[in-house]
Amino acid sequence: MNDHSTSFQLLIDQDKGTAMKVKVYAPPFLNGDAIDEMGNLEVPTGATLRDVYKKLQVPLLLRPVLLCSVNYEKSRLDRVLQEGDVISFFFPITGG
Repeated sequence: MNDHSTSFQLLIDQDKGTAMKVKVYAPPFLNGDAIDEMGNLEVPTGATLRDVYKKLQVPLLLRPVLLCSVNYEKSRLDRVLQEGDVISFFFPITGG
């Protein structure tokens, strides 16, 4: 599916009321074009973390070492998201 088809499908989903917003705290090296000025990312209902990774274009080489949490709990890529979830990215080794 090309970008135009994806955009068109998202518009159809929005018309049906099946799109939702999640809050994303993404590192600066990810594609933030899809995140609005309030830090929200619009995804279809039933989207998973894997869908967010694709939308933000997380590089394949970073996927094994870039951890993700939903609502401040470490989560797997197959986790189904809910409206208003908070998604954060972090590396397993961080200073503090």
